[in-house]
Amino acid sequence: MRKALGVLALMAVALAAGCGTKIGPGFDDKEVNLGLFVSTSGEIATFGEDTKKGVELAIEEINAAGGIKGKKIKLTHYDTASKPEEGKAAATKLATQDGVFVAMGAVASGISLAAAPEFQKYGIPMISPSSTNPTVTEQGNYIFRICYLDDFQGAACAVFAMNDLKAKKAAILQNQDDAYSTGLADFFEARFKKAGGTVVAKESYKKGTTDFNTQVTNIKAKSPDVVFLPCYYNDAALIAQQCRAQGLNVPLLGGDGWESDKLVPNAKGALEGCYFGNHYAEADENARVKAFVEAYRKKYGNAPSSLAALGYDVVYVVKKAIEDAGEFDRAKVRDALAKLKGFEGVTGKFDIDERRDARKSISMLKIEGEKFKFVRQINPSEVE
Repeated sequence: MRKALGVLALMAVALAAGCGTKIGPGFDDKEVNLGLFVSTSGEIATFGEDTKKGVELAIEEINAAGGIKGKKIKLTHYDTASKPEEGKAAATKLATQDGVFVAMGAVASGISLAAAPEFQKYGIPMISPSSTNPTVTEQGNYIFRICYLDDFQGAACAVFAMNDLKAKKAAILQNQDDAYSTGLADFFEARFKKAGGTVVAKESYKKGTTDFNTQVTNIKAKSPDVVFLPCYYNDAALIAQQCRAQGLNVPLLGGDGWESDKLVPNAKGALEGCYFGNHYAEADENARVKAFVEAYRKKYGNAPSSLAALGYDVVYVVKKAIEDAGEFDRAKVRDALAKLKGFEGVTGKFDIDERRDARKSISMLKIEGEKFKFVRQINPSEVE
């Protein structure tokens, strides 16, 4: 009889979990457990490492000031190794094994898409600091993000190409195996054409490609005014070198995937005078930005990237949501996140809209030597 009751009890727990019942409270008398799942190994490790540093700086500050409603933050982190399947595994562990109160992550959209259904199933709010694919928050009403989206980013880059670079003809070179790259390319193309421009070439390459000379030759033959490269920093550096080697010297333009301290060294001067869109600018004179940069430099000895800034902001968003909810209740924190308005972070002031996305501006940066010079911000109203 006891064995039968035990089996029934286990079945009940499984059914409850499948229906979205909370798994563990996520807090005790002294601590609130926050989960973090980002890649600190693999091909996008620098993104995850920077995000984690920003998260840890924010937690250090908040805990030193007394925590969240009297509870210190405990951080539980899993490395997703730049693989979506690892993201799903980490989400399951954070939800069922660790019972985190709120989850933060991931950086890459593919990893967030793999993890989001797990958090949705267990009723645990998940907030991505930097997954820009529009479909991420479509995974459920417990899924949020605090970065701008690829549809806005791609359109903003097109507006910048037309209005600031005075480009009439654009070429695009995309990674056909990466949803981030193809999505950003499509959004750029649609907005550039809508503004009266012409996309004279749209070339693709496979993941892992290192020789882009065929694509560059085809693009050069079309004489574009600008080349849009919706890719990550490793590819951007290689493509830039091969463009310059063939005498294709027009401005190259990219999105937030370009940002890395490895971009300029790897490009070996080929990206000088080129541009990319990003989530914040280190050179911003805003007092909040300056304080963050100073604190980050003091702790880590180098300048923070936008991924670090977004990681920093996401912890403060969690803090604000819990305080607005008034208690440690995941459903009420979810509701508070959905109503968040006028949040002022290092990466800008923003609202969470009806899709649980952040409505915010993009900073356009110019590569000058070793520096990323702030050019200007493009607001959503300029793109709409």
